[in-house]
Amino acid sequence: MKRFRCILIGLFCFAEVVHAQDNIALAIQAKVDSVFKLNTVPGIYIASSIKGQRQYFSAGVADKQTNELFTPTTQFEIGSISKTFTAFLLESVLQSRGISDTSLMVEYLPDTLKNNPFILPIQLVHLMNHTSGLPRLPENMGIPKDRLQPYSNYNLENLYLYLSKTDPKTFGKVAYSNLGAGLAGVIAQNISGKSYEKLLNQYINQPIQLKHTGLQAAKKMPKAIGFFGIEPAAYWDMGILAGAGGIKSDATDLLQYLEFMASQASHPVVKSVLTKTASVNNQIAIAKGWHTLEQSGKTLLYWHNGGTYGFSTFAAFNPKNQQCIVIVINAFSKNDIADKLGIEIMTRLLN
Repeated sequence: MKRFRCILIGLFCFAEVVHAQDNIALAIQAKVDSVFKLNTVPGIYIASSIKGQRQYFSAGVADKQTNELFTPTTQFEIGSISKTFTAFLLESVLQSRGISDTSLMVEYLPDTLKNNPFILPIQLVHLMNHTSGLPRLPENMGIPKDRLQPYSNYNLENLYLYLSKTDPKTFGKVAYSNLGAGLAGVIAQNISGKSYEKLLNQYINQPIQLKHTGLQAAKKMPKAIGFFGIEPAAYWDMGILAGAGGIKSDATDLLQYLEFMASQASHPVVKSVLTKTASVNNQIAIAKGWHTLEQSGKTLLYWHNGGTYGFSTFAAFNPKNQQCIVIVINAFSKNDIADKLGIEIMTRLLN
């Protein structure tokens, strides 16, 4: 009888958990539907994970021409969420060679760049937490041949030429820099002698078992079409600055990545990149690649958003309760929607 009573209690508790999860799912879907109705976007896709239990929510379409819906394996541009991958790659390369991330940047660049005294103080960690003083973008980007491919003309020669002359004005202060993050990816390649793509496969894709993540959209997989206003936008080729925002992925892979980050606090690289290194204000701090949302001295979540001409994205995780979220909107400059939706789900609906 006692055993039977225990079984009944166990079944009751399980039913309560399932009921709670169903209520959460209904609340998230209702929120997605509401946001979609209030905004002119092709589609919104959300992937969530609570202690490894995944759920997916959507409104609208991934491709307006075919009316194809988002799926867990639909490819999209993750934009600046790529910066968290780049920080992970650089820290992996540094740890594998016993190099500190407080090492000077110029030690891993052409010797001629040491002639510019203004960049000599920049450490590798400054590239990962946006305190290098380097601007958001280099001033010698020029006018692209294709206006929807703003990075396509920029090469390594352009980058080194810029670094030979630049005078960082905000060194030591947080100033968001695509240039700095892209340069972190270049330095990871310089130290390792391997391409960004090979480093991505070696340190992230293979160990974490990501199947469809890279600098090119995975072949033979469904592909979301992003929009720049009313115009379909080709996926970006970010070339030498790929580390700042060039990765393409899908919701399944991103959740796998976030679950790893949320659950592997003792992993040397995870521990390093999640260590807070700078503060923006009393609500936002910066680790390495990742931002944090702070409240009353506690870290609510680690997050990063992303934007290309076709996509607005948001990713976040909470190591304490093993919750993760991915938001994808296949339209340009909708980060206000994606960020707000992601933070609300993580801090209110999933709690």
